[in-house]
Amino acid sequence: MKWFRKDRVAAIHHFLEKAGMRHVRSEEGQSLVMIALSLTVLMGFLAFATDVGVLLRQRRMAQTVADSAAIAAAFESMYEANPSTVSTSMYDAAKRDAILNGFTPGASNGVANASTGVTLNVAINPNISVSGYNSIGNVQATLSLSAFPIFMNFFAFKPLTVGATGIATNTINADGCFYVNNGGNYADPAITMGGSSVVFGKNCGVTINGNADLSGNADITAKFVAASGAITLGGSGSITGSESQNTGAPTADPLFKLQSTSNQPTVSGSSCTAPAGSGMSCVLNYKGGDLTGTTALASNTMYVFDNNATNTCGKPAVACVTLGGTLTGSNVTLYLKNNIPLDFDKNGSATLSPPGYGSSCAGSANPLCGILIDAPTDGSAGQGTYSCSHGKGNNDGNPGEMYFDFGSSTTVLNGIVYAPYMQVFVQDQGASTTLNANLVVGNLCSQAATLTVNSYSGPQSPLTKVGLVY
Repeated sequence: MKWFRKDRVAAIHHFLEKAGMRHVRSEEGQSLVMIALSLTVLMGFLAFATDVGVLLRQRRMAQTVADSAAIAAAFESMYEANPSTVSTSMYDAAKRDAILNGFTPGASNGVANASTGVTLNVAINPNISVSGYNSIGNVQATLSLSAFPIFMNFFAFKPLTVGATGIATNTINADGCFYVNNGGNYADPAITMGGSSVVFGKNCGVTINGNADLSGNADITAKFVAASGAITLGGSGSITGSESQNTGAPTADPLFKLQSTSNQPTVSGSSCTAPAGSGMSCVLNYKGGDLTGTTALASNTMYVFDNNATNTCGKPAVACVTLGGTLTGSNVTLYLKNNIPLDFDKNGSATLSPPGYGSSCAGSANPLCGILIDAPTDGSAGQGTYSCSHGKGNNDGNPGEMYFDFGSSTTVLNGIVYAPYMQVFVQDQGASTTLNANLVVGNLCSQAATLTVNSYSGPQSPLTKVGLVY
């Protein structure tokens, strides 16, 4: 009996031991299954996160390209005076920009590239798809492309479409009001101020392509003064406002569209024709260029003066336009062909305003909207570089000059003075010069004079910059 009990106990012990092993092995098998399932889920999440990262990266790249393309098209639109439909040149500008950023869209607006799957669509008012942005001067660029996630391809998912849109405008008022463009690099320094010369531009900035030399008690008071070259302060010369110099690359001509011959008058014999789209009459060499005495200029008229003008001034004497007496005119543009000098050395007053004065130039078909004095061409003709000297008239062979402050005169000019190859010469002899204007000139020579430049701003000014608004 004892033997039976001992044997039975051993058998039971053996049975329990085997059952326990089977239980352990069963749990190990279950753990392996759970680990395999967990790894599968984790790998799925990893793949999903990777693909989402790829899509987000593609989305960011598409946004960058859309923004850049919108800016390029807005610049071209500004050059074309904001056409009513998207022009081929506007789309081509946006397309070139997209290609530079690594995306090649279709050959025409809104058409996909069969090879790359990239589509670029450029739209303007009234076809901008984002509510509240259908305004003249706004340009929308929408880029769409096929994105190929890495892991979704394993499961035969079709390519996903990623899109982005950017809206730029060319109607933002420029911060500067005095651009010393130094066309042709004819002047060094580009600004020369001596004596007690003062330039006031408190509400805007002064941009200088080249060097500036302020001596004596000369001062520039402006929102900012930025020079691509060096600013030399001699004596008690000073700058009031933020200052930067040696900025490197010169500032681009802000009104380069006026360099186009299509935006300039044509001269034939004794007559002239204003640019297409201006709707203005044209008069050639009015009064031979002698605008002294009491003169009221006709409204909505472009007055063109060239080297055939009979009026002369300067030493040596050259054909020029002389202002004096009482000169008035509204909705007028004075065009100085080949930089014929403009001389205000007579006692008197001049009150002039340009086409579009008091209204908006955005979307205007008139390329001269806001332009009071227009001298876009390089008239140097080998006459040499500019110098800054005392005296009267077209001194020392300077290619072309404008005298806004000479003699007991009062000058109130509204609008844009665009003369990127001409010198502005100011000299104080009891005169007062107030320019409710933006100046784009070649260089400045100031001898003990006070020149106040009040920005010609708001929608009436064609001097704008391009920026993103969406």
